[in-house]
Amino acid sequence: MILSVRVPTSQPPERPGQILREEFIKTGRLTQAALAQRMGVPVGKVRGILSGEEGITAETALLLEAALGVEAEFWIRAQFVWDCYRLREVERRTAVLEHEVKTKRPKS
Repeated sequence: MILSVRVPTSQPPERPGQILREEFIKTGRLTQAALAQRMGVPVGKVRGILSGEEGITAETALLLEAALGVEAEFWIRAQFVWDCYRLREVERRTAVLEHEVKTKRPKS
């Protein structure tokens, strides 16, 4: 069976940390410290995830699943979609810059 994950192109997807912040931290369901304690990690790791400085690894996804009851696959998929979006943006911007350089090159 082949599974497909569609990466949105019209607008950026939410980072996993944004989802975590919106659904669990901002709603008051958990504090950063409480989440870190449930996951068994330092609070700095949770802060890194929330800020986008740290991505979701398989290990982190399993810890989130145990702490929140949200399947690890959800977190891995969200990270994958975010990573694909970012890479496509880099490719798009690189292509634009290359085009600008080519069109501004003086003719010999």
